[in-house]
Amino acid sequence: MSTYTNGFTLKTLKIITKNDIINMCNLLNNRDEYINICKFLPEGIGGGGIIFNYKNAVNDNWYKSVRLQVNNGNTGGKWYWVNDNVINEWTDNNDIIFDKNVKFTIFLKSFHGAPVFTLEELKIWELCFNQIGIIKVGNYPTKKSLIDLDF
Repeated sequence: MSTYTNGFTLKTLKIITKNDIINMCNLLNNRDEYINICKFLPEGIGGGGIIFNYKNAVNDNWYKSVRLQVNNGNTGGKWYWVNDNVINEWTDNNDIIFDKNVKFTIFLKSFHGAPVFTLEELKIWELCFNQIGIIKVGNYPTKKSLIDLDF
């Protein structure tokens, strides 16, 4: 089983910076649901995202990511180079990822045995997004769409 689907639509209430993305990762990293399972980092992917870095993956190929789709549609967003020093380089950095009042839809991916996304998990992400100035304006995906049996 895997997840390969749109998540939900979000809207920025303020300018979102590299530092906000680091804050989002830190909020997720400090959640009891994740604290001993994985660490979150900005993902080195063109459209931008946050990757789950599993601590004790059953399989080294586990892959799970929330793609921000920064460059899709008319968001006008920008995703910057991500390297091994991303935490230090992006902390306190005000380079703009999204302007204020931008809508974007996240895309959810989990492959190679990584846990599929759940609605409960997406609610955690929504709470963390809210804390950095991003709100949900669309519906959650259906439970069925979160599980792809054929992928």
